[in-house]
Formats: sequence, C-alpha cells, structure tokens
Amino acid sequence: MHNTTIEKSTLGQRLAALSLAALSTVLATATLAADRAREPAEVYRQVCAHCHNLDKAVGPQITMPFPEAAWEARGDYIHTTVREGRAAMPSLRNAKISDTELEGLIDALLRGELADTAAGKE
Repeated sequence: MHNTTIEKSTLGQRLAALSLAALSTVLATATLAADRAREPAEVYRQVCAHCHNLDKAVGPQITMPFPEAAWEARGDYIHTTVREGRAAMPSLRNAKISDTELEGLIDALLRGELADTAAGKE
C-alpha cells in the first residue's frame, strides 16, 4: 500500500513537470511567433497589395485614414473581412497573416500610414 502512494505521488509530480514543460514550449513558440511578426507595410505589400494597390483596381483603395471616432467599428469590419472574406475578397487564415500582424495592419490602415506603400513610394 505504501508503494502505491509513492507511485501515485511520483506520477503526479511527473505529470505536473510534463505539463509545465508543455506550457513553456507553447509560450516560447507564441513569443517566437510574435517576435517574427512582419511590419504592417511588409504585410500590406505581401498580402494586400496584389489587389488593393492604387494601380491594381481589383479591390477598393484601403489606405486612406479614417476618423478616429470610426476606428473601432472599421477595425472590427476589416478584421472580419480579412478572416471571413467578402465578395471577391478571400478569407485569410493565420497561416497567411497572424493575429498580431493583422492587428498591426488594421492600426496602420486606420491611421492612414500605408498610403505611400500603396502608391509604391515606400
């Protein structure tokens, strides 16, 4: 009976250590992915410019600044459109643009920081 208690205790310790190691790996991977996030201008060039550059005229021009009062609603709209798609706009999953990159892109779009990138000046 005494050995069973020791074995259960050892098993519990091993499971706790394994859980901690797995959690550490997940957190390290998430941190590494966040460190590798592309800048908004790079994301725009690699993902959005194919359709949204001024000379493409496939998708609407999306780089003009928005009034600050509209940022939250417009940001939600952009996020939903990117993730779920709309009309000719395909949905873009995390493999194409991470959540961190998408949030940075949305912020830059709302502020009008990518106008030069869209015009090919950057």
